[in-house]
Formats: sequence, structure tokens, C-alpha cells
Amino acid sequence: MYLNREEQIRQLLEKYEQHTCSPEEIRVLRAWLEEQAAAGTSWEFTGEKEKAALKNKIKDAVFSAMAASDPIRQDQQVQGPNQPVSAAYHRLPAPKKSIPWIKYASMAAVLAACVWGITWLLAPPRELRIASAPGAIEKRVLPDGSTLWLNNNSEVVYKSDFARRRHIELKKGEVFLDVKKDPAHPFTLQAHELTTTVLGTSFSAKIVGSSGAIKVSVATGKVSVSRQKDTLGFLLPNQRLRFDRQSGRSGIDSVLSGEAGGWVTGDLFLQNASLEEVIQWLQDHFNVNVSNKRQQYAGKYYLQAKSDIPLPEVLKILNLLGTKDHVRFELQHQTIIIQ
Repeated sequence: MYLNREEQIRQLLEKYEQHTCSPEEIRVLRAWLEEQAAAGTSWEFTGEKEKAALKNKIKDAVFSAMAASDPIRQDQQVQGPNQPVSAAYHRLPAPKKSIPWIKYASMAAVLAACVWGITWLLAPPRELRIASAPGAIEKRVLPDGSTLWLNNNSEVVYKSDFARRRHIELKKGEVFLDVKKDPAHPFTLQAHELTTTVLGTSFSAKIVGSSGAIKVSVATGKVSVSRQKDTLGFLLPNQRLRFDRQSGRSGIDSVLSGEAGGWVTGDLFLQNASLEEVIQWLQDHFNVNVSNKRQQYAGKYYLQAKSDIPLPEVLKILNLLGTKDHVRFELQHQTIIIQ
């Protein structure tokens, strides 16, 4: 029967506790601990029994080290079963004065290392952060092999035990994820109170401006979007879920294929976008200030262009689109005035 790495390590730890590990299995355990230390990750325990077992193992290691530094105990280990202990002891040369100091120093070093080991292994997972600057896109490969892109001025956080619990939180902005398939470990993305769950697919999630409205768009595969315990919908490619936090309402619509991650390859897609979403894009992509004097405007914008389009060209297009409702965008000293 095939065992994944996690289950193999757990079984080896149980065998080690029962003193039934082979030399090869002990080498596997030591190699695993070195890998964990090198990666800066920690091992999670399912309960107090495992924690207590680890403490007992480390305590045994301390006493073993003490015994190894004691000349009497060392000699007991090398003598045959019929050799008197006292005779073996008397044949030892008189210890030098420096030996006790060395012995206690080595014991202290072992004890310090064990205390560090307990602290490291039992420490809670650390929070890791990835952020992108205004006007920049950030790409990262996550510990499970999934690939993440952050749009302009965006931020996500995840824990150092990500390979065991594939969960990431979008703090602001927009993220596109190409998730590595792993049915045993579902991938979840949290954006405020919405959770998007996938097994292996590519999709984007976006938090819009100060309202915190959320959009989830699918490029490939299938995703599930839920609010706490309520499922809001299942999305297929070229589908998008929009959630309004203020009203608590959500809806699913069809979008062009570039809606989810067109910005990753240098394309801009704004489809049925609110003025607030347009403002956020202008601020993040061009690093400008925006003063909106049309707070109650409820019109929608459709815009498709290359991401390297100059700001003056964008403003011309937006003014053309806003002609019907008399919405104007004017640039004054790095500030866009909407009136």
C-alpha cells in the first residue's frame, strides 16, 4: 500500500517511540528533521499524546547523552556480560580535571539543543506575506507547486504549514492562481467572508475598493464559492461570481476568457465594472490619485486594452464611454478628477 510522506513519518515516529526502528528508518527520520529545519517549517501534532511522546523522546536523548559522557557507563557498555563492573572501572585511567567540565558542558549543549528542538517542533505555523507594489505584478511558486500572480498593489498571506493545509487569504487587490491538483488536500482561498474551494484549476479573486465587493472568475476547471456555511455557487470556465458585501447579494454571469487572468499576460479586461472598480484600477496601475465627485454614479464600464496603454489614452476612452451620463475624467497634476 502506498503511503504519502506525512503518513510514513508518523509511522516511523511511532516505531521510534517503541524502539523498533531499523538503522535505515532512523536515518530516514534524521533526514526528514534536517529537511524541516532547512525549510523553516514545523511539524504539527494531532493531540497531546504526540507532544508528550516527543518530549519523552527528547528526554531520553538527554539521558543517553549523559550516559555517553560518563566513563563508568561507557565502560559498562563495552564490557562483556560476565565482566565485573568494578574491575572494569578500576582499569580506567584517572580522569583529568578537565573531564567533568567537558562532560557537563556537553550535557548542557545537548539539553539546550533539545529545548530548541521542542520549541521549534511545537511552535505554531508562521504567517508569510506576499505583496506587490502599485504598477507591478508579482509571481511566486507556492510550497505545493501551485503558481500565484498578484496584480498591482495586492497582498496575500498564508501559513508556513501550507503544504499540509493549502489555505491562502487575499487581503487586498487581485490574485490569479494556477492550482496544482491534489485531491487529498483541497485548496481554499479566503477573501473577507467568502471561501473559494478548488482541487486543481486556475481562477482569480478580487477585492474591489473600499466597499470590499468580491469577484471570483474561473479560467479552467471548476470552483465552489461559499459564504460561511452557505454555498453561493459552482463556477465553470468563463463564469464569474460577484458578491456585494453591503447588501449580501451575489450573482453569477458569463465573461470573456481574459476576465480571470488576462492581466497576467498584459491584457486589461473590465467587464460590467463599477466606477469604483475603474477608480481602483487607475490608482493601482498608474499610481495616481483619484478624486471622485460622482459618488452616486451606478453606471457600468466595458474596457479591453493592453496594460501598457498610456494614461491619456485611457482617459479618452473613459470619457467616450461616459458621454451618455456626462461623466468626465480629467488629469490635474497626477490627480484624476471625476465629475
